[in-house]
Amino acid sequence: MRVHADDHVDHGTDDVPGGQVVLALLAAGWIVVLALYLRHAIVLSSDSVNNHVHVWYIARDLWHHARLPWHMPVLAHGEAYAYPYGFVNWTTAALVWPLFGDWAVTLWTALGAVGCIVATYTAFPELRRGWWAAAVLANPAILEALLFGQQSFAWGAMLLLFGVAAWRRGHHGWAAVLVGLGQANHAAIVLPIGVLLVLACIPFARDRREILRWYALSCAIALPAVWLVFASPTTAQTSTGAQVSNFFITLGPRVIVVGLPVICALLRRTGLRALAPLGVVLALVGHLGFEVPLNIGAQWRALAHNGADTATLDAYLHSPEFTPGATYRVLRGGDAKIGSYHVLRAGGRLDSEMFPESMAIRSFRDAHDYASLLCSRHVDRIIHYDTYEVSRHTNEAAMIAALERTTVDGVRLRPITNGKGWKVDAVDRSGCASVS
Repeated sequence: MRVHADDHVDHGTDDVPGGQVVLALLAAGWIVVLALYLRHAIVLSSDSVNNHVHVWYIARDLWHHARLPWHMPVLAHGEAYAYPYGFVNWTTAALVWPLFGDWAVTLWTALGAVGCIVATYTAFPELRRGWWAAAVLANPAILEALLFGQQSFAWGAMLLLFGVAAWRRGHHGWAAVLVGLGQANHAAIVLPIGVLLVLACIPFARDRREILRWYALSCAIALPAVWLVFASPTTAQTSTGAQVSNFFITLGPRVIVVGLPVICALLRRTGLRALAPLGVVLALVGHLGFEVPLNIGAQWRALAHNGADTATLDAYLHSPEFTPGATYRVLRGGDAKIGSYHVLRAGGRLDSEMFPESMAIRSFRDAHDYASLLCSRHVDRIIHYDTYEVSRHTNEAAMIAALERTTVDGVRLRPITNGKGWKVDAVDRSGCASVS
């Protein structure tokens, strides 16, 4: 079905007073935010370091061994995959890694956010003027993708929106490929958004079979990525209830990336001038509604910070006490996981993936429960900072102290080095094999 953006539309809704002023202010705001973002090699927001870890590892294999990795043995005690998502953005960022280093990842996140804006205007050309254009710039899902470092989602959403643009221009084959790549790039979230978009369009479409046929092809393209979602160690380490809860909590704010422009396009088709500012109002309501639950304030503060203090950690990583190739459990608070990245760059391995669900950030029933975790994850060393308990409010420090005093289920901890507010324990797991 070819859709002409200007069919049956009252263009008077494009010149409602105030729209151009708001559009200019939002455009200026985006320029400032992007400038602040791009001045950092690494922005220490919630999800950004995960991108750096994967791009660094992919670039290492790509440039030193001329191959793309499948497994990523430095994460999840050897069980992780290099591409739990993000094949398009991480691979292309790895290609330019020799030129920019870590800044390539920061640049690629910014490109993903800007790409979402460009793709929205391309998919919905009727939203390129006045208040409607301002609503696109105000879309909270796009801004939050940048602030949180949700690079793979931003690139997936961008490809999905370019797919919508291709479909509306009658290029069905290209639409299927672009939507398929977008869904594959972040199958856990962008694919459900694609499904919701198709379900919303089907009741009003005249060529339903055509839509379903080409969309089925796009889903086939995304199938390998869907398999990786379920094969990821993080999925196995998370209960079904937690997975369902996390899915809806994550999907809700991000579906707006497509939902808001669709709503604006429908409002514009009414021809009612009074509705023109409504898209911006809805976007602002979204920003306010997500501010506290998603802790967006912390992401804004990351733009002003120049990084976390890793001096003591780096000194340890360059000391004889550090053991390259060993599996480390890194417990540091308030550093956005940059400490874990440094451990990897120094030659260590991590007991978890870079997702919070995988990192076992919790209190433990007793020392037996904690010993079981250390055994199952093959932990060789624990790097523990006092800031971890301050930030995470768990009882892991008490568990470490208990295993330093006595052997539990064949597991014993031995302090090997320490400093003010931090220490490193070696884990003796010689009895793990006898634990049922």
